[in-house]
Amino acid sequence: MRNFFKGLALAAALWSFAPATAAAFPDADKPITIIVPFSPGGTTDVSARTLAEFLEPELGVSFEVVNRPGATTQIGSTALSQAEPDGHTLSLASLPSLVMTYVDEARQAPYDRSSFTPIAHYISGANLLAVQADSPYKSVNDLVEAARKKPRTIRMGTVGLMSNGHLPGIALEDIAGVQFAFVHFNGAAPLVAALLAGDVDVAINGTQTTIPHIKAGKMRAIGFFGERRTAFLPDLPTLRDQQIDVAAPSSFAVIGPAGMKAETVEILSNAIKTVIAKPEFQDRLTALSLESNFMAADELEAYWAAFEKRQARLIELARSAQQ
Repeated sequence: MRNFFKGLALAAALWSFAPATAAAFPDADKPITIIVPFSPGGTTDVSARTLAEFLEPELGVSFEVVNRPGATTQIGSTALSQAEPDGHTLSLASLPSLVMTYVDEARQAPYDRSSFTPIAHYISGANLLAVQADSPYKSVNDLVEAARKKPRTIRMGTVGLMSNGHLPGIALEDIAGVQFAFVHFNGAAPLVAALLAGDVDVAINGTQTTIPHIKAGKMRAIGFFGERRTAFLPDLPTLRDQQIDVAAPSSFAVIGPAGMKAETVEILSNAIKTVIAKPEFQDRLTALSLESNFMAADELEAYWAAFEKRQARLIELARSAQQ
């Protein structure tokens, strides 16, 4: 009998150390799909795959990352909005791009903010202004001066129309009083290829897919759209450091379709928080030139609403520029 009770005590102790998320998740036999609304190779795609790799053992289920690029994230976002709200279909969303697709009424997106469930904010950052290594533009002011002399001739590449690459460019146009010739690509990988080939003169792109080419001596960064300098390129001035009052942070969040149960959201959010805190995970992000910034679901919801309001003016400017 004594051994029996010892066995019970041991079982209870082992149970107390088991990951709560793995035991509680809705369906351990059903994989979780993360929709990436961009083409493979970009910041969103790489960070989604890294997150999925670490969440698999944390939640005790398999993950599949599916790229659904097109229409500046509208195709992938539409698929998410129509998914079952069981926690097994998620998306790593770029908030600037997602917000644009439904705030711009001309796009007639079949969703709005209420069509999604905030789960957790994952990464904060900002884009770089990058040129080829032998470009004549040494600073943002060089670029602005050239655009002032020859409006709509400087080819500025972005990851998509009204994307989180396009709208910072619109803000730069507005503040500096210049006009660029925007060239839009379907994600970071084709944008990087275009800059390396000389098909565009400058690119607005994320750190993760730009810094490796800077280190290889093929590109040069001339400005950073963040509120403060990035730790990955500490000598690179922000636009504000160059007396151009523009800051356009990028935000990446894990979201699901509307109607998810609160307990499911909490499980996923807590698992993401746990993973982000792991030193080995932070090492992976650092290697990718990415910086984590966790927000739980309620904080993300408030941030998202405020972000939406800030984007509205830039979207209106971008729409006016197309007319």
